[in-house]
Amino acid sequence: MLLSSSEISSRLVSDLRLGVPIILFDKKQSVLAAAIETLSSEKLEKINQITKSKKFEIAITNRRAKVLNVRIYNEEVTRLSIEEKIDLHLLHAIADPSKDLDYPLKGPFKSERDGDFDIASLSLSLCKKARLLPALILVDISSRIKKELVSAQISECNIKNLKIKNEETAFLSALSSAQLPIRGHQNISLTVFRELTELTEHYAIVFGNPKKIQPVLTRVHSACFTGDLLGSEKCDCGEQFSVAMSKMRNEGNGVLLYLNQEGRGIGLANKMRAYHLQNLGFDTVDANHRLGFEDDERDLEIAAKILKSLGITDIKLMTNNPKKIELLTVNGITVKERVPLIVSINPNNETYLKTKAKKSGHLF
Repeated sequence: MLLSSSEISSRLVSDLRLGVPIILFDKKQSVLAAAIETLSSEKLEKINQITKSKKFEIAITNRRAKVLNVRIYNEEVTRLSIEEKIDLHLLHAIADPSKDLDYPLKGPFKSERDGDFDIASLSLSLCKKARLLPALILVDISSRIKKELVSAQISECNIKNLKIKNEETAFLSALSSAQLPIRGHQNISLTVFRELTELTEHYAIVFGNPKKIQPVLTRVHSACFTGDLLGSEKCDCGEQFSVAMSKMRNEGNGVLLYLNQEGRGIGLANKMRAYHLQNLGFDTVDANHRLGFEDDERDLEIAAKILKSLGITDIKLMTNNPKKIELLTVNGITVKERVPLIVSINPNNETYLKTKAKKSGHLF
């Protein structure tokens, strides 16, 4: 059966989350890739037995490479060359900064300067989509071993099928929609959208009947379990969500997009790792960098596509983040006005808010 590129991507992401290695190949090489976070001693030993390789590579982001004091030769990814047996504890320490104090001496490492970086780069992208720590082991395999692994149901993919971002892979499907009365307002609808490449679902909460000929009051809100649900004081998300809902409810119209991109797109597990690092003294941006992520890994093209599917292209955006305006504009949405979201400051979020203003340009 011939799979579409979105189905291939979803299967690869799913396998990495389950701790199953995948095969990525191009005209030059075939590579067995496994996410370090979901790697066990048994799986590592099995990979060694199958490949019989005395050398493998570790793919990490340049953000993580800087933390490990590794030379960087490529704009997108760093490849560490390993030519000796390495135990699982050290692999996890390379990937996970929460282990940095347990394993303060993890080198020196040899980073690859030559060769093809495409497979390593795409493997990291898949790892991020799986909401795993962006670190993998990569082992070159022969055509014979590749054939045996494919026969054993290991997923394979020619990387050219992942490098092309077409309408199919980026398409969002509107699954269902219904009226959803809430306290204080009856005329509300909720539409569920599914991102086909990851099977992630996002929500459009529409208040009233926004007039498409006028800029629509809009909030693009990323899911925050700790803030929205638990009332965490470490961030301003929960209060921003409440303020946006109240304003739209009072005005009788507006669109609130609720995107499942927890922790600026790194997922709840990694967000908790970042919180642990913040408790050790790192700010929110530096914590993300130590984990191997960028300041913000969210994809606002998704928000633009949802708005367009609702027939909305002109908006008044409720945000303190100028980059949201920039990214929505690039993706075809006209932001006619920025509506500030004023939140309260407490001892637990003061440093966080100052960091967002200083390092991420947020306006307060």
